[in-house]
Order: sequence, then structure tokens, then C-alpha cells
Amino acid sequence: MATLANRPVALSTGARKDVAARAHRHVAAWLLTCCALVFALVVVGGVTRLTHSGLSITEWQPIVGTLPPVSDADWDSAFSKYRLTPEYTQVNKGMSLSEFQRIFWWEYVHRLLGRLVGFVFLVPFLWFLWRRQIPPGYGARLAVIFALGAAQGALGWYMVKSGLVDDPRVSQFRLTAHLGLAFLIFAAMFWTALSLRSSKRVDRGSAGTGFGATRFWAAAVATMPTDLGWPDHFLPRGRAPRILGGAQGPPGMVKKITAR
Repeated sequence: MATLANRPVALSTGARKDVAARAHRHVAAWLLTCCALVFALVVVGGVTRLTHSGLSITEWQPIVGTLPPVSDADWDSAFSKYRLTPEYTQVNKGMSLSEFQRIFWWEYVHRLLGRLVGFVFLVPFLWFLWRRQIPPGYGARLAVIFALGAAQGALGWYMVKSGLVDDPRVSQFRLTAHLGLAFLIFAAMFWTALSLRSSKRVDRGSAGTGFGATRFWAAAVATMPTDLGWPDHFLPRGRAPRILGGAQGPPGMVKKITAR
């Protein structure tokens, strides 16, 4: 009789585990989708940089700027604002409207993808929270990732703004920070998705605290683009290798941490 009485409990526990496993897979799939969008965003950003299109939009309008110019008056207004920039007066003086439109569209698509990433991250995140499908220990991590995404948008405009004053080139420091933060966001989402897909993580049911969080952020930092000068721009000369794991930099730090 005791065995029969325990069977419903065992079935109930198994069913709960199945539901939790499905929730983990759904959250992981959502994060991997966001990773793909961030990858596309970085690629388009690179094309924008190579085609010298990044200074073609002279205003930061997160909501209103979602819609591109549609009428001749809209295009004339956008082009007149661009003609006031150092890039036009020093580099592209005499540029036609059709030439301006070509560089405008690259920057527009880049910004539109950034908005899309924010939308695709925030809406499912709120849905999963409402459905209580965010695994224990992951809510704070995902909130931090969203905050980093919001900061990325502001940092992007801060970078563009540096090229709209006197010198028709953006600050290399701000460009490095902008790209580095994109790598950090991608790594954070990708690492979190992999941890959710891992059976060990499902069994533990927690990943946002303690030593696991240390390994998570260490691996995220390892993706920062050291070849672009990070972190030497932000740390005293000679201190970065010692702080970040010796001569190998961030990869060496990750190897030391994750091997423990």
C-alpha cells in the first residue's frame, strides 16, 4: 500500500521535470534567436563602417526614427541635416541625394536591427516571466542582459555623436567600446542558452549565483576584442594582462577559472 501511495507523487515529480525541461528549451531557443539577430546586427554594423555610412543619420530617435523618410520632403529634411555635418563639408561635399540615400539605408537598417533585437528580447522575456517559465537563478541574469542591450543603444549614439562635431570620424575608443559590448551581449546570451540546454543545469535548477556566475561572466569577457585595444584603453598600462589572467589575457583567465 505504501508503494501505491507513493506512485502519484513520483509521477507528479516526473511531470514537473518534463515541464521544466520544456521551459528551459523554449528559453534557450529564444536566446539563440536573439544571438542570431545580434550576429546579423554586428555584420550590418561592419558593412556600415566599411561604406562610411554611420554618420548619415544625425539624430537619435528611438521611437520616431523607426520609420524611414517616405516623402520627398522627408528626404530633403534628412539630407539638409546631413549637409551640416563635418563629413559632408570635409569629405562628401557635392554629394547628390541618391548617393546620400545609399549610405542612409545602411545606417537605417543597422539601427532598425538594433530595435528589433530589443523587441525580440523584451517581449518574450516578459511573457516567460508572466508564465513563470524563467528558471530559478536566471531572471536577474536576463534582466542584466537587457540592461546591457539598452546601454548599447545609448553607447551607439554616443559613438556617432563624436563624429558630428568637428572631426568627421567617430572616436576609436567609443567604437571599441560599442563593438566590445556587442560581443559581451552575444556571449552572455549564448552562454546562458547553452547552460539551459545542458541536462546538468536542468537538474540543478540554478545558474545565476555563486561560482557558476563567475564562470559565466569570465567567458563573456573573453570575447572582448583585445586586438582593438581593449582593455588597455580603460586600464593603466601594464595592468590589464595581470588583472585578466596573465600574458594570455581574458582567455587565460577563463581557462584558470573554469578548470577549477
